[in-house]
Amino acid sequence: MVRQAAALGIFLTAVVSALGLILGDSASMRAAAMFGGLATGLEVGAVALAAPMLESQDYQGLMVRWALGMLLRMLGVVALPIAVLADRSAFPPLPSALGFIGVLVPLLLFEMRRFR
Repeated sequence: MVRQAAALGIFLTAVVSALGLILGDSASMRAAAMFGGLATGLEVGAVALAAPMLESQDYQGLMVRWALGMLLRMLGVVALPIAVLADRSAFPPLPSALGFIGVLVPLLLFEMRRFR
């Protein structure tokens, strides 16, 4: 499941990077790619935390690991405005947000489907 999430995240990162280049310039593409990569890494880490608990039938342990995964994803939500405020020319707001949200939301939906 972790490898599938990583492969889908890499594909989605390529898509949002291309959209960043189409809608903007190379800085937009880089920002979308960087935040798409960040979203992929955070999601893969969160899935890797929770996946082993699915087979153990320990639901309390699964909820703890799921909560840790959500905390991990929140790091990206915090990193986005920090990067934009730190250097707006390197991290334009719209492409950065497109990269992060455009990768994280489909990966979350994919994860929910896989955990059923």
